[in-house]
Amino acid sequence: MHKYLILFLLAGICSASVLLTNGDFEQPLTTGWQQVASGSYSVINRATTYDPDPDYEAYAKDQYGSYARLWQTVDIPTTDLEFAVNAKLYSYDNNADTLCWAGAAIDISYLDSYGQLLGETRICQVTTPCPWSNSATCHLIMAPNTDWNPYSFNINSELANLPGVNAADVSKIEVALYAKTEHTC
Repeated sequence: MHKYLILFLLAGICSASVLLTNGDFEQPLTTGWQQVASGSYSVINRATTYDPDPDYEAYAKDQYGSYARLWQTVDIPTTDLEFAVNAKLYSYDNNADTLCWAGAAIDISYLDSYGQLLGETRICQVTTPCPWSNSATCHLIMAPNTDWNPYSFNINSELANLPGVNAADVSKIEVALYAKTEHTC
């Protein structure tokens, strides 16, 4: 039997998370979540107007070469967990320079008992030439469009996409809503 880790980022679903605190964003973001908005145009908030339903959704936005990140780290009893999220990811770069890019992502980071990053899964939507790429410790799941989409997978099964991560070493998972732009061109 699978244990469940469910996070509804950007979609306020009535179900609450089993392992996350305030995983449905119905309480203020200061409950369970940490956040950083690194630039003057970075925004992190929650509202009931991002999706047609009446529940809360979380929102992270960035522009002009900085980032916005909303995250939570939890100890996990096993990697045999189900992860689910409903997300609307959008990135846009109107700069013609080939060094500028934008990315929006749901990051699932796999950490050891000391909190050291072992690897990550990134559900994302990016512009070219975003440097995010698949590797032995990073798996990208590209959003099929900029609409609301459900994503779900078993963490054990997902770790098979990360040959550089030993599943036995994973004792924490960090879930983040992440928006990043690079406009230093």
